[in-house]
Amino acid sequence: MNKKVDVILIQKNLKKGKQGSIINVTRGYAFNYLIPNKIAEIATSTKIKHINMFKNIEIKKQEANQIETQLIKNRIEKIDSITMYKKTGENGLIFGSITEKEIIQWINRYTNLSINKIQIKNLEVKLIGIKNITIQINPKVNISVPLKIVPTNI
Repeated sequence: MNKKVDVILIQKNLKKGKQGSIINVTRGYAFNYLIPNKIAEIATSTKIKHINMFKNIEIKKQEANQIETQLIKNRIEKIDSITMYKKTGENGLIFGSITEKEIIQWINRYTNLSINKIQIKNLEVKLIGIKNITIQINPKVNISVPLKIVPTNI
């Protein structure tokens, strides 16, 4: 007669599950291996409530993050193009280069969004013309925005 007991994993166990998950194991495995090695602890009703509370908080954080990401995405998608004015030399090459800081200032000025410079990708601009840059809102959401470089006569 193998009686089973519920335990909460304290550490990540590759075979049984991730940390904080509740698993049903045999009593011998729980009391002879998991609990003495501090891999798991017995699941009481208060501990289960505690874990469920943290799971609900994590779900709410993820939902809020998704909503915020969607709002930022909608505001960035409204940008038709980013226009920068630069001095030019021979063969359509610009003096210096376009930096992430200039793009961040442009976006902040026209959309009131604050983004980090590490969110701007594909920024190697040396010529006059149109080039697409990528703004990474989060690891799963990337938005491509055209960058227009216009020569000045100053």
